Amino acid sequence: MSRFSVIVLAAGGSKRMGANKLLTTLSGKPLVSWSVEAALASGCAEVVVVVGHEAERVREVLPPGVRPVVNKEWEEGVSSSIRRGVIEVSHDSEAVVIMVADQPLVHPSIPALLANLVLQGGHPLSCAAVGGEPRNPAAFHKSLYNELIGLEGDRGAKSVIFRHLSEAALLEVPEEMLMDVDTPGDLERLAKILKPS
Repeated sequence: MSRFSVIVLAAGGSKRMGANKLLTTLSGKPLVSWSVEAALASGCAEVVVVVGHEAERVREVLPPGVRPVVNKEWEEGVSSSIRRGVIEVSHDSEAVVIMVADQPLVHPSIPALLANLVLQGGHPLSCAAVGGEPRNPAAFHKSLYNELIGLEGDRGAKSVIFRHLSEAALLEVPEEMLMDVDTPGDLERLAKILKPS
């Protein structure tokens, strides 16, 4: 059976939120739990959660069954967390899905489908997309791990994605599912979406 790992990036400083957004509560559970639980339910071989800012506090609220790793260089930007995560994934891993911890509505089927497009579909990478525009999450074949480990700065994996965009598979996803939380207003909007009518 093909094996894929999921990396959840949960190291950032939440500057626009004014407090650690990953620890804020959405429908009764910490924001970070939503993405991590989706990763665990995706059928992957392992979930690596990269923590950094307030690492201990974030680690305390993580569900069981994940492997937290600390990125001491988290202030250098998101690429440092991607590097840390990719270095940590199992040597048996044939693909990795990179998720961000502030997209709570990503369904477990999304990382599963992205991994399948790489492992079964023969694409070197695949991304969630809205109207043909690549978004998070994204999956990468192990042949691209060295490129991910070579990333620098605060632009995430965009440079790798755009370098291979002609060979990539784009998975169209409703925009609502990819909403991310950067501000208290974003959190309020999500709470309204999740509230049973």
